[in-house]
Amino acid sequence: MLHETHPLNEEEVRLIEDGALGTILLQSVEKQGQMTSPASPFAAPAESYPAVDSKPCSKALSCRDCVFFDIETTGLSADTAFLFLIGYICYEKNSWNRHQLCIRLVQEEKTLLSSFFEAIKKARYLIHFNGNTFDIPFVQKRAAANGLFPPFERLISIDLYQRFRALRKVLNLPHMNQSFLEKYSGWEREDHLSGKEVVSVFWRYATSNTFPTNEASLSVSDAESSRKKLCPDTDSPAPFEAEQLLLRHNRDDLLGMVQILRLESYHMLFAGHICIDKAETILVSDSDAREYECVQLSFSTIQPLPHLLILTKPIHESHAASKITLSADGQTGKLTIPVFSGTLRYYLHDYKNYFYLPLEHQVIHKSIASYVAKEYRIPAKPDTCFIERSGCFLPLPNVSSSSDAIAFLREQPLFQENYENKDLYMEYTNEFKEQEEIVASYARTLLAYIAQR
Repeated sequence: MLHETHPLNEEEVRLIEDGALGTILLQSVEKQGQMTSPASPFAAPAESYPAVDSKPCSKALSCRDCVFFDIETTGLSADTAFLFLIGYICYEKNSWNRHQLCIRLVQEEKTLLSSFFEAIKKARYLIHFNGNTFDIPFVQKRAAANGLFPPFERLISIDLYQRFRALRKVLNLPHMNQSFLEKYSGWEREDHLSGKEVVSVFWRYATSNTFPTNEASLSVSDAESSRKKLCPDTDSPAPFEAEQLLLRHNRDDLLGMVQILRLESYHMLFAGHICIDKAETILVSDSDAREYECVQLSFSTIQPLPHLLILTKPIHESHAASKITLSADGQTGKLTIPVFSGTLRYYLHDYKNYFYLPLEHQVIHKSIASYVAKEYRIPAKPDTCFIERSGCFLPLPNVSSSSDAIAFLREQPLFQENYENKDLYMEYTNEFKEQEEIVASYARTLLAYIAQR
């Protein structure tokens, strides 16, 4: 069995340890839970963003307890194919290292698996790309065929494909395969072999060997048939070159997972992990050169974004022209929100304690209703128990999925145009810009809303 070991470079180590992975670990512990059994070890992927009041990853959740891994197989079915290469990245002896275990013979598969299981026995998290669907079930089945028991039950599975799948709609990503996400993260792999080509190269690499049956239930005829089908005799790489191609493909799969950790910066942004730098009122011109007033919230992100991000979304269906804009680049961003000027109503929920005065178009509490003649007052109803307020207001979106937003909204007087129209607003005063917590909560509410595309 071939075993190659290489240290990670400074950039790769930084991507693992700079905080993005810590956020993934925290959310995985809270939402995925631990593997429970080989039959159904994984929780459903979380499509929504974490509550914005989540605390940063605690010291107890160490990225150095992680193992990134990727496998290469001779086919898609563990019943008729076997593992020939396992690559993994782990922290050991005070450094991050990349390991690649490669075999030529199916008889060596048990040794390959045993070596990998030994390497991960102290790990807490197993990180992979689409491994919940393919890699881990394949390893489990091949382990069973070889009389081995993988140490997966005590590990927490973190599938980066499932983690970043929620970004597809909000970022309008055309693909979700690993190679595309690597490019989107700003990294180009050297390897460009397809899965079928990898299998073909492997059979060329192992061409000088036979593939007898063993406890893995593979027959000589099956293996030889696959080899001839996938590895033509012409234009095939020499054995040493083939070995390097296989290792390079697996290496890029491993390092690609590290590179796409940059995408966690979008999760952190939409989850509201930002710092408000400034709140100001600006004038914005529309397509007809008409100016209108907006509030602009400037903020800093914890992690730099790989790409310039500009998103626009109507905040109320009844006012499609009233749109909020998010623009962010690197570690800075802005939220631009149109200000509504006019008269809105604050509806009181305990309407049974009020009387409505039709002539004055207002309500009074029962405790003072005796001062008004009966013919000028009537019991208030839900749609008549309101207080009108004229001034400037900021729109509030529907973000019922965010617990932090709900808490924020409950603390604010919420205004409406009328009882039938459920669009909500909060009052915008000069003091608003000085209330840091309210400004931050409002920004996080908007970010959660933008993410719900």
